[in-house]
Amino acid sequence: MNLFEKDYSICANDDETKALEDELAFEKKSGIKTPKDSPRFSHPNAEIRNFLWQATSIFPNNFLNPIPVKQMDHQKEAKMFRKMLNLSTRENDIQKYIKDQKKWFIPGSILKDYYTGNHGGYLFPEQPLGSEYSVDYMLLGKNSDGYSLILVEFENANTPFIIKSQVLESDDVRKGITQIRDWKRWMDENRQYFLKSTDLYNKGIDIPTARIYYCLVVSRRKFMNDSARELRSQLTYEANNLKIITYDRLVDHITQLIYGY
Repeated sequence: MNLFEKDYSICANDDETKALEDELAFEKKSGIKTPKDSPRFSHPNAEIRNFLWQATSIFPNNFLNPIPVKQMDHQKEAKMFRKMLNLSTRENDIQKYIKDQKKWFIPGSILKDYYTGNHGGYLFPEQPLGSEYSVDYMLLGKNSDGYSLILVEFENANTPFIIKSQVLESDDVRKGITQIRDWKRWMDENRQYFLKSTDLYNKGIDIPTARIYYCLVVSRRKFMNDSARELRSQLTYEANNLKIITYDRLVDHITQLIYGY
C-alpha cells in the first residue's frame, strides 16, 4: 500500500524531470560535496524538494520524509492524537484516523523505539505475509548496522492491560501476542521468500532474523500499574525481539519528531 496519492516513482512534469536529473548528477559528482548544495535541499520550489526526497529513496511511495515532519506543529498533533485516543472505542477508530488523514508519522514514530531510522525510514501499511497474514504496519529502517524490519500490531487503546483478579494479560493483549507469535513463526520459516517478494533482495537488502523486530501497541499508560509492568516485562522476556508499548508512548514520540524519525 502506497502512502500517497501522488506516484513519486515517476516524474509528472518537465520541472520534476530536470530536478531529478540535477540531483542524480550531483550524487555522481566526484570530490568533496556539501549535501545541502544538492537540489533536494537547495531547489527553490518546496514541492520539488519534497519530490526529490521521495524519488531518490529506495521505495519512493513509502519513504518517511523527515523534512515536513520536523516542520509540523508537534504539540498540536500530539494533543489531537491524544484526544482521539480518549474518544476511541476500538482499534479501527485509530486506524481510520491515521489512514484517512494520512498521518503516517504516527506509526512511523515507532522507529524511535528502535534507533533504526536515522539513515532513512519507510512505512508499509497492511503489509501481507504471504497469503496467511497481514501486518498492520511494517517499518523498514537503517542505521550503521544496516537495515532492520519492525512488524507492528495495533490493538485497542482504552482497554486494561491485565485481568486484575488473576494478574493475567487482558483479551486484547493476548490477541496481539498471539498474532505476533503467528507472524514470527511464519517469518522464521519464510524469511527469504518474504525478502524476495517485497523486492528487498532486488535492492541488495538482506535482513537477518536477529534484526526483524515485533511491536505490539495496546492499552494506555493509566492502566499500567506495577503488576501490569511486571507482566509486560515477562511477556517481552519470553518472546525474542518483542516490544510492547502503550499508545501514550506514541503521543510522546510525536512531540519528539522535531528531530526527525
